[in-house]
Amino acid sequence: MNPELRKKNRLSLIILLIGLALTILISSLPIYTFQTGIYTKKSPNTFVGDDTYKEVKAEVEAIADDYRAQGFEVEIKEEVTERTTSKGEKTSLVAFTIEQAQGKSMWSFLGTGLPTDKIFLAVVFFAALSVIAAVLGLHGTWETLNKNLPPRQQFFRGLSVVSAIMSFILVPVISMANKLSFSRRLGLYTSGKLEEGKDEYFAAMDKFLFNGTAGEKVESMVSKLDIHQSGMLFLLYLSIGIMIIAAIMIRRGSIKNTLLRMLLYTFVIVVCVVTVYPYFVMLITGLRSNAETLDMHFLHILPTTWMWQNLVDILHRGVARYLLNSLIVAGGATAIAMLCGIPAAYALARMKFKGKNAFLGFVIVSQMFSPVVLLIGISQLMTTLHLNNSLIGLMLINAAFNQAFAIWLLRGTFVAISPEMEEASLIDGCGTVSALTKVLVPMAAPGIVTALIFVFINAWNEYTISTVLISNAQFRPITVGITQFSSFNMIEWQYLFAASVLATIPVVILFMTIEKHLTAGLTSGGVKG
Repeated sequence: MNPELRKKNRLSLIILLIGLALTILISSLPIYTFQTGIYTKKSPNTFVGDDTYKEVKAEVEAIADDYRAQGFEVEIKEEVTERTTSKGEKTSLVAFTIEQAQGKSMWSFLGTGLPTDKIFLAVVFFAALSVIAAVLGLHGTWETLNKNLPPRQQFFRGLSVVSAIMSFILVPVISMANKLSFSRRLGLYTSGKLEEGKDEYFAAMDKFLFNGTAGEKVESMVSKLDIHQSGMLFLLYLSIGIMIIAAIMIRRGSIKNTLLRMLLYTFVIVVCVVTVYPYFVMLITGLRSNAETLDMHFLHILPTTWMWQNLVDILHRGVARYLLNSLIVAGGATAIAMLCGIPAAYALARMKFKGKNAFLGFVIVSQMFSPVVLLIGISQLMTTLHLNNSLIGLMLINAAFNQAFAIWLLRGTFVAISPEMEEASLIDGCGTVSALTKVLVPMAAPGIVTALIFVFINAWNEYTISTVLISNAQFRPITVGITQFSSFNMIEWQYLFAASVLATIPVVILFMTIEKHLTAGLTSGGVKG
């Protein structure tokens, strides 16, 4: 018997129920205020207090009374604009506007057909599911320690936590959906820029704002819709956050370590989303139609029609050849840099010779020079050697610019390997070259892989030198080749992004293949020697 644990679980369940009750209560309060100008009457050459003014005002008040009789809460706003003509005469324009302002709770969205309808229903569903799952998870195990829980109870308690988190995540989705519905989509419909789904949309707006009484006038009545979000929506975060804490207490028994872990996971998720989002946009844009890529209103997150034909089109326009050129250049540059870098790094790590420190300094200083600074000299050198407009020339240039980094990183890797390993191989009859190739290179594999992937990526992404040296389209790498989809008067976004997606695949495959060696290589390269 563990009465203390029973008391703790009971308190957590009560807090969970209070959080659900607060969520339902806050959702019943007016979270959004909608203000619409449902009627406007302008009277030119009218001055406040004259007969025309009184007649127009009486007419507007009569119309306002009609709206009130239909159940609308309206008020009349008056705006007077005075100006002086070129002849020095004063004129006045009086505008009367009948406005309706009404507060709407989250429950008001149910049954309207607006997107918020289903999203809020999901919020309530997950919040209720969190409580139900917690009750099922506590049933018969009020005094059982978490580590001794049966699998069934562990599942329900975990489900309670996940459901509360899902409910929390959907709250900001409500805000975004309302912004899309009442701002962006409404503006497109009233301006005539969008016709798809227009009738269904205004029917839903009529039902939501005017209880279906506006009819054909709904479009003009909501054309100047103004929406305000109160701070009540943020109270939903608080109430559902209370539910998350209570559910964690039921599942884990301790809140401190769990919250710290959740914060860590949240940080990791945010970093991943920020990192992956550009690639997501690149992918979905590359598979859109040309019309959708030019739609700056972003009404559809995903393509309405997945245009896989875009990939076929860019392959027919030379992208396959450009990818092959990049593979040849990057692969060749990496091979040259490794073949030269490994012996050089070994010599710097193991051998003593005059000028060693000066050479190390030169290796570091060479990293200070950008290819752009040396562009003229490189161009002249390649022309003299008849290597301009050739893949071999690009290989040599990329290998040269990445050689210093490879030597510096590999030197640190060899320094980190105990000299006794090399001495033992020499005693066994190996020569210096054999000891390097059969003993040190396998042990230095993490550092070699790290240098390899960095050199490959740098060579793959190189653009400036390729633009200057390559004039024949047959030898263009992918970084230069995709510029054909961008011109002065038109950018073919769908082809540009589709080609970019294909250009990232080889690097991703290479990274995934040798990623396990990357961390060890970066660490070994940091050894001081």
